[in-house]
Amino acid sequence: MVHKLYNLKKLDEIAQGNKDFVMEMLITFVENVTTDISGIQSLKSDENWTAIAETAHKLASNFAYLGAGNLHALAADIERSVINERNLVGIADKTDRLCDGGMMLVNQLVKDFCINEGVNLR
Repeated sequence: MVHKLYNLKKLDEIAQGNKDFVMEMLITFVENVTTDISGIQSLKSDENWTAIAETAHKLASNFAYLGAGNLHALAADIERSVINERNLVGIADKTDRLCDGGMMLVNQLVKDFCINEGVNLR
């Protein structure tokens, strides 16, 4: 059995049983995270740590709603590290792990919920 990188409990609570709302949120999540990860990869090559922190903040919120605790913690750590200007050398490795994990989560959601029509996956 494949370990799920997400837990929809929080999203289900917000949706109050509205399955269409859950699907809309998952599609939005897949689109936004895919875009944000692509952006982080470009920002990393430019060493634009401030913009990476801003994007990590957005990702952290998304990961929290999907119960992806490890990715939420990693995104929050990247944001804090940049804000506090500490361990910037390690940010590149952390962003790589965040991007890899984020795309694994996206791919899992796409597969588990048959998300593909109309979704712009890069």
